[in-house]
Amino acid sequence: MPLPAFALPITCSLYRPFGATMPTATGIRCRLVADLRGGRTSADGGLFWSHYLIVDETVDVRDGCSRTPGANIITYADGDEVRIPDASGTRYVVVWVEWVSRGTPRAFKRVYLLRHAAAWTSEV
Repeated sequence: MPLPAFALPITCSLYRPFGATMPTATGIRCRLVADLRGGRTSADGGLFWSHYLIVDETVDVRDGCSRTPGANIITYADGDEVRIPDASGTRYVVVWVEWVSRGTPRAFKRVYLLRHAAAWTSEV
């Protein structure tokens, strides 16, 4: 059962891989939540995020994290790119994807994001 529309008030576009010129999917219903405090709790050099996104469990969104065999350290790589609200919107890289309430009628995905800043230059 999909989440109700009021729970997902905005839409986003998904690009695979990060930086792709054409979207993989558009019009994905979602809820964006700022989470700077939560995203900065990793003192061991682990994953960091600035926001998280709530999407329906059916959305195919992928992170770029993996683990080397025999090690317990997560290796970070760019996952999918999310643009909110669309191609002209703010860009985020997918850090981690978490299933919530999987196998129940209220299942959804929490997608941890890191806002992507454009290169900044200063002219003197």
